[in-house]
Amino acid sequence: MPSKSSSNAAVDAPSAVRVEITLNGRKTTVAAGTTILEAARMNGLHIPTLCWLEKLQPIGACRVCAVEVEGVDSPVMSCVTPVAEGMNVKTKSEELNKYRADMIRFILVNHPLDCPVCERSGECHLQNLTYTFGIKEHVWKTAKYEKIPVKDWGLIRYDKNLCILCERCIKICREVQGVAAYQIDGNGFDSRVNTVTGEKLDCDFCGQCISICPVGALSSGIIFAARSWDMIKMKTVCPHCGVGCSFHLNIKKGIKVNAEGRIIRVTSDDAIGHNNGNLCVRGRFGYEFTHSVDRLATPLIRDGENHVAADWETALDLIAQKLSGYRSSHGNNAFGAIGSERATNEDNYVFGKFFREVLGSGDIDSMVNMLSPHTASGLFEVFGDFPMTCSIGKFRSANLFVFIGSNGSSENPVLSNHIRWAMMDHGAEAAAAFSRDAVFEPAPRIQLPYDYAAMHEFLISLLSGTVESINKDGAIIENSVPITDDWRAKLKEAASDARRKVDESLNLKIAEFIKLIRKQGSPVYIVGSEAQRHPSGKAIIRNIVNLAKLTGGSVMLTREYCNSRGAIDMGLAPDILPGCVPETRNELKSRGSLLSLMEEGKIKALIIADEDPLRRHPDRERFSTAMQKVEFVVVTDQFYSLTCREADVILPTTVSAEKSGSFTNLEGRIQRFDAVVKPPGKSRSVLEIFGELARRMGGDFQYENSGDVTAEISDKVTIYGQIGEDGGFADYSPLVNADSSLRWEEPAPIKNFFKGSTFLLLPDSTIFELSPYTDYCPTMREKLGLQGMDFTKGSKPPVCFNPADAEKMSLSEGDAVAFKNGGGKWEGVVRISMGVRSGSIRIPDDKNRFPRIKLVANGTEFDCINTEGLRR
Repeated sequence: MPSKSSSNAAVDAPSAVRVEITLNGRKTTVAAGTTILEAARMNGLHIPTLCWLEKLQPIGACRVCAVEVEGVDSPVMSCVTPVAEGMNVKTKSEELNKYRADMIRFILVNHPLDCPVCERSGECHLQNLTYTFGIKEHVWKTAKYEKIPVKDWGLIRYDKNLCILCERCIKICREVQGVAAYQIDGNGFDSRVNTVTGEKLDCDFCGQCISICPVGALSSGIIFAARSWDMIKMKTVCPHCGVGCSFHLNIKKGIKVNAEGRIIRVTSDDAIGHNNGNLCVRGRFGYEFTHSVDRLATPLIRDGENHVAADWETALDLIAQKLSGYRSSHGNNAFGAIGSERATNEDNYVFGKFFREVLGSGDIDSMVNMLSPHTASGLFEVFGDFPMTCSIGKFRSANLFVFIGSNGSSENPVLSNHIRWAMMDHGAEAAAAFSRDAVFEPAPRIQLPYDYAAMHEFLISLLSGTVESINKDGAIIENSVPITDDWRAKLKEAASDARRKVDESLNLKIAEFIKLIRKQGSPVYIVGSEAQRHPSGKAIIRNIVNLAKLTGGSVMLTREYCNSRGAIDMGLAPDILPGCVPETRNELKSRGSLLSLMEEGKIKALIIADEDPLRRHPDRERFSTAMQKVEFVVVTDQFYSLTCREADVILPTTVSAEKSGSFTNLEGRIQRFDAVVKPPGKSRSVLEIFGELARRMGGDFQYENSGDVTAEISDKVTIYGQIGEDGGFADYSPLVNADSSLRWEEPAPIKNFFKGSTFLLLPDSTIFELSPYTDYCPTMREKLGLQGMDFTKGSKPPVCFNPADAEKMSLSEGDAVAFKNGGGKWEGVVRISMGVRSGSIRIPDDKNRFPRIKLVANGTEFDCINTEGLRR
């Protein structure tokens, strides 16, 4: 992320006024407003720094970057001093060396020389500068002081004894994260970094403060287990959400001969990837699952009610025998398959190839497509001629960001860092439309909290208001798409009905929002999972595209998992092949919904690769009942999931740190990575498993490694072109159709439900949860107090109510409530929030898996319906 100093715009602007200065006797010209430090760096001159960081506003706290300016009596701080015409600067001299060394000595006065026991030793900026300037002893002394105890704030610890008060942590928390969790408390010797409340740290625990602390003052609550020289750093891609952040896995090699390497920590690097060193809590701390003791390590085969360990030969022989038998007795239509959003492109490509070419079936799908086909396999039809995604790079020049159906920073957190950069750099604004107040810091200029059941009507009102604004004040953009009479008539009719379902206060906010669009121009619409998975989702997405066309905007679809986009690109959906090419072979065309085929008993053998539909499907009972009608189920996974428990054969698979391959992020960026540690036990990759099954069933693919699969993808999947060492970008342009007009989509009907007697259950997502990997990061969960959200162990998650609803039900904060459905029951703890709309209750996403369920509160039962239950 580029510098957000005031001079940055001047440096980048081609028309900026330039001034001539002299650096170390050499004349040069730079843009007016450039700092001396920036000018020196642009001219290849090194000036030492300690508090300065490129992606932060200059701080000027350490004074190590001092330079001499002719006509100025004392050294000036180069990081905060802009150049001026005729300025004559020296960046090095004996006097400067002495001055800078004295600045380091001042810092060291009360800084303990604990380098041998400090975990930052070997990578400490202060240590490096101390060595550079040859400082060997304390010159100045102060009164003796007692060491202050380290503060444990959960995943982050603060050691005041090591703190140099450079303020980097404070700046990055405010400028990059928008949180402002830290401040400087006290004066002089008593100054220290503290939380703004003075209480325990309460934030997103992104760990940005740890990553930029130049010393060891801020460190991870996951106790460090190696020194810097004991580790190697391996670049990889985050295995969690769809942003696809790059970082380094720090690997400690075993002391014993041939001992396995182990991931010790994650470190970020501003110079790699598109995330500019920014990470969220999942990326920075969510790595422990790789070495979890709960990892599956050997194949398991059902023996009555239990699973027993087996070797690979036995397990694969059984699978091949069973599949061959079903093919002989029932034909190619006997099979169904579900692929994974967290497997690599290479894994999914081979899985789909095995299913279509060896088994000869087209009934393949993935959860991303089952949950929202209009933003997966049907994406290009819904978007028409409109680009289906904008690039993260475009965020840097955008002036307005609009979250629609997205809970702000919770879904794809690092996107918000790019948004805040634009807000800091050139005054961009943010707005949010969600079924409750969206989570984003700093607060959006406008919040548009709609009724979930009337989300389509909200979009219609928004479109209607936009068209009225265009009629009154002219087009919002030049060469805007024409509004046809037919489309206008349909909108007018729909808007008449929508007005009855949209609050008047929300309509007033819509008018305010349209004014903001006119002021800021060309919005980036960030479309979240609530919009994508809504029962009327297809019409909602279509109208967001219409809105973008009318306002000159672009659209970014959030993606839940690291390879949600790649799963579709590799053909994990009915009737499309890798590259999103339509399937033309009649014998491989889908016969309908995979779930319906299972319910009808047409699927005899089901293969699920690295997916847990019994945890993720919004109608768990329906999926579970359908699975009971399948005669033979094979599941591959890294953990013993809910779906694994119903399998006949379970095969242990590798995670991304244990294999080579690629992920495709939400913008279509293809990112390659390599294996850095060995898998537990006898785990294998999905591509190895199905490559071997193909060989046993007469379809030898002849892949020697994942690189061979990557090469075939590059050769045969047109939109992926030539995938280089560092990946590339998918080119979706050949898939875009030629229809450039505004298009109309009738919404799917939604069931009515009565507020007051029936509550709508809505999922609450959190950045601390993304199944299944975060379940198996014990230190992260413990430090954040998330043991109570471990749904696999019967604990009590939060249940959030509107204050008015809680009062009617005589509920108080912390009360216990229960939900029951048939023979199942789970308990929760009441949380009360103004952000929750009356008539709805928000529960953790993983618990929201029953279309109809009873809430038991103070002995009274209330009917509840989830979003799946709204479908007819």
